Amino acid sequence: MKTDTNDPWRGTPAEIVTNDDDNTPNDRFEDSFLDEDINHRRLSDSEQYLQKLYSRLKVLQGSTTKRDLVTSLSVAKEDCIARLITSGNNPQSEEEAELASNPLIRHIAPHLQALTASELVHLLKADVLQTNTEIEQEENIVEDLQKIQSSTNHKNISEQ
Repeated sequence: MKTDTNDPWRGTPAEIVTNDDDNTPNDRFEDSFLDEDINHRRLSDSEQYLQKLYSRLKVLQGSTTKRDLVTSLSVAKEDCIARLITSGNNPQSEEEAELASNPLIRHIAPHLQALTASELVHLLKADVLQTNTEIEQEENIVEDLQKIQSSTNHKNISEQ
């Protein structure tokens, strides 16, 4: 069998098939999945379905603008804030308490936001240590200033 084929899946005029035997099968693809003789009948609600799809497409394509998006987000934010204010925002479980922590602070400074009780203890210890260190530094500065002032006062008195 000798073939000269441009596209193996379609029978094109450029395809030349030479069969030595008439019993050998033709190797080209035949589209036998579509029956051209059968009349397909549309469903009764197909027009309504298509109209709904087209209306959804128009909504997605055209009417949404940046201003509409910002407006809808601001309305959602106000609703969420009103809901939180009226509900009292009392978390009942540990998971809800973790979710109630400020996500903005967690994003900006995750090293300052505790997720569990052990992390909170560690952060509080570090905070107390930092506060004590700052107090000691301030006391040292005050003592140094007092020493400098007293030495300048003694120096001024001895010069007079």
